[in-house]
Amino acid sequence: MLDKLRDIAIRFQIDPDLTVGHAAKVTTVIKVLTEMNKSFSNFLEVEFMKNEDFKNIFLKNDKVLDTIKEDLELLIVDLKFSSFEAAVAPHFSENQTSLFNNNVVEWEKDTFDTYKDLILEGNYHESNYMRKIAKRYTDEERQKIFQPLFSAFGSGKDYSLNLRDKEGKVTTKLVQPVKEKYNFYVPKTEKVKEEQNYATVQAFLKLRKKGDSYTFNKQNVKEVYLIEELEHDTYPFKPNVVQFDTFIYILNEKLVCNVDFEDDCYFIKNELLDICVWGDTREEVESAFAFSFHSLYENFAIEDNKKLSLESKGLKNNLLKLVKKVLHEAEKN
Repeated sequence: MLDKLRDIAIRFQIDPDLTVGHAAKVTTVIKVLTEMNKSFSNFLEVEFMKNEDFKNIFLKNDKVLDTIKEDLELLIVDLKFSSFEAAVAPHFSENQTSLFNNNVVEWEKDTFDTYKDLILEGNYHESNYMRKIAKRYTDEERQKIFQPLFSAFGSGKDYSLNLRDKEGKVTTKLVQPVKEKYNFYVPKTEKVKEEQNYATVQAFLKLRKKGDSYTFNKQNVKEVYLIEELEHDTYPFKPNVVQFDTFIYILNEKLVCNVDFEDDCYFIKNELLDICVWGDTREEVESAFAFSFHSLYENFAIEDNKKLSLESKGLKNNLLKLVKKVLHEAEKN
């Protein structure tokens, strides 16, 4: 079996220019092997997802791709230390998961051959080859395959990387393409800003207090008792300041209100002031509450008692007890 793997192996030579006897540095060997293995692994993933049968299996069981990668992990099947020459081949396994049909081994061999012929031995400088690659792979796929591969090639200053045949003859000198063409194979993909997903939650925490006050931050949280996500923004509404337009009402205490969501609308109700308002969003209903509060104050709190009914006088009294101070935005500034 080892002889068969040697027959199909990728043979490459690291030829350092500045070391004694052209001996390869350990760090260079590790880098070349790691980056080449990464490129091949990414290539397998790309080709796997292009196969509709495999892709459908992957949707049912996402572990099958890991199985393929394990089956085809590159092995060193031959090694020479002079200028460091190695032969690497996949660990082909006849024992495949039952989710695959009998053609999977053939696909693995074909995919390895494609990587050797199409990727490793590609003419990166030739326009027809570039068109062929562009047709086969997206920007993201090319980046995944070629970025680690070109990293393995190195800059050409410290070492040369060559492909060899079984007889040891150099068949291809692996060199990074010039900058313009390098950018084609390894395009700078724009990072799409991931949209933040937020949820409205109700939380019960034990917080550290200082005197009669406490500050909410991570350091002050001793224990989390419960966190529940709310289906709608029906968190409590207990304002101690109400602002409408340029008017600011400073209250003596928090005004406790009920918040409900019914028939696709938000409702805020306060029994003390007999307020009931609604809106399509939480923001709309809070704005409606501020408008209603301001209207009540203008129409009752500062109205002459002679013009008010007995019930209205009770509402006026409640407002005057509740409101500590009224500021006008112009005065405030």
